[in-house]
Amino acid sequence: MTFNNKNILLILQAGTLGGAERQALGLGKFLVKQKGCTVDILFASSPKRTEDFNSFFAETGIRNIHYFGEPYIILRREFSIKNLKRLKWSAQYLLKLKKGLKNENYEVVIPFLNFPSKIAYYLYKLLPTVKYTFWHQLGLDILKMDVFESIAVNNMPCIIGNAENCFDIFKNEYQVNKNKFNLLPQYITLEKEKRDTTIIKQKFNIPEGAIVFGMIAHFKSFKYHDLALKIFIKLCETQDNIHLILQGNKENDEISNGIYHDLEKSIQNSNISSKVTLISNEDVLDVLNILDVGILLSLIEGTPNVVMEYMLFGLPVISSNHPGCIGLLEESPYLVDNSEEAIFLAMKTLFNSKLERKNEGEINLERIKKYDIVTYVKKLEIILTNSYN
Repeated sequence: MTFNNKNILLILQAGTLGGAERQALGLGKFLVKQKGCTVDILFASSPKRTEDFNSFFAETGIRNIHYFGEPYIILRREFSIKNLKRLKWSAQYLLKLKKGLKNENYEVVIPFLNFPSKIAYYLYKLLPTVKYTFWHQLGLDILKMDVFESIAVNNMPCIIGNAENCFDIFKNEYQVNKNKFNLLPQYITLEKEKRDTTIIKQKFNIPEGAIVFGMIAHFKSFKYHDLALKIFIKLCETQDNIHLILQGNKENDEISNGIYHDLEKSIQNSNISSKVTLISNEDVLDVLNILDVGILLSLIEGTPNVVMEYMLFGLPVISSNHPGCIGLLEESPYLVDNSEEAIFLAMKTLFNSKLERKNEGEINLERIKKYDIVTYVKKLEIILTNSYN
């Protein structure tokens, strides 16, 4: 199977620009411009579109975005009047999808995350033109364990995860044939661009010559911006000429906004507020251009986009030692176990040695070369060919 000139539907939760959405839009752009495909998007959960999503979307050449109202595909393992209503509501939603998409003649459906994967399976069954799809498990995502999901997981021809730990949830909850599991790490979605660092540092009130640490991640409960800040404050007790940037998007939802304001209060209450820059919805390329060290501390990851972006810019990376991060950074000594002691030592070592920062950054530049979109698409084509033919 090749993607050449095919009609393709990408399924996303909504139009926010997290890691999964970056992967989807980047893939859509490649399929349109390099493979001659017609590509559309289906929003599964919400029609909401953030400004950064719209900016990326405008570059892709993707044709349409579909949304068919509030989704409902769930059936509990119980006998009740409510459950009969759930069956009715689910059937109505699926029929709405079928009616809205039947004339589009999609041949391939590519979901991103678990709920879109559930929808993808039923479109594969309902739309006769759809020949290929898969369950796409990325990073921190949960299973609902309802009847519709169970049917989809157990009958989907293949399951793709971007890190080995992505498959644990299926092995624990479902008896899935291990031959269905396919490991396919993500590709780097960002194009490197050099910018004037002096202007950017002035914009963010960062002194020239300061060693800049930065953590770029959505403000979510499983991303540990607060831990990075706590250890940075400790580092400032003995080190000067140092700066920290914490970047995310507080506009994603109420939880993100709350985390942003909690960080803001912590910074204001510290004695080092001049050494910390907290930003939301800023251009990530600006920040990547001025970092000396990239940080990603978190509860769980698949293959994180931001670690790949740090590597693309030749940065040393301090990262939680999740399987996907290990896959990217290999034997790096800066893979940490989220303990304060380990993170502090990593930050102190990289702060104190320009040569160490340079050497580790050059190693990461070589490592990232394996994660380009051309290689990713070729591997995806092989997986789908082997799963369906």
